[in-house]
Amino acid sequence: MFQIKSNNFFLLNKYYYLLKQKNFPVSLVDKNSQFGLIYFNFTSDALTLEYNNIRQKIILPSSVNNFFQIFFQLVQDSNLSFGELIYNPIKETLSKDIFILKLRNTHNLIIRNALSYNKGGMNKSDLYKEIWPNDVDIQINKLDTHLTNLKNLLLESFNYELIFKSNQGKIIFLID
Repeated sequence: MFQIKSNNFFLLNKYYYLLKQKNFPVSLVDKNSQFGLIYFNFTSDALTLEYNNIRQKIILPSSVNNFFQIFFQLVQDSNLSFGELIYNPIKETLSKDIFILKLRNTHNLIIRNALSYNKGGMNKSDLYKEIWPNDVDIQINKLDTHLTNLKNLLLESFNYELIFKSNQGKIIFLID
């Protein structure tokens, strides 16, 4: 997740909910911020976004589409090492050398959560709810099938073995 901070918590909350509606991996807390920090600096007439020492200024008022376009441009090239693979959470891709694999949404969400909860693991039911938030009944077998499919995909595409262990409803990804 990208952690977002600001000089104006009220306005930050509004932008946070806009980003969540578009499924951007953002968080207001730093415990799951493996993708970096994005700072929102509000003034009376502008919003400046800062990420990795790059600043983008948006003159206010601005359209939501303009905000998303600038935000996307700012973070679209952010990459994170995933073992020997490179993961781009915005483009939803995994790459190694010159080969790039576009992930299915389900697989992207699994990897995003695996990286965010790498150290302590997470409950399988919480992972299920992240992937399928509208399902009324939780079917852990459905999640297990997608985990196996992702594991096989990474092995076939990159010769990378995704290792995870599951115990008492908790899943821990062993990512180097």
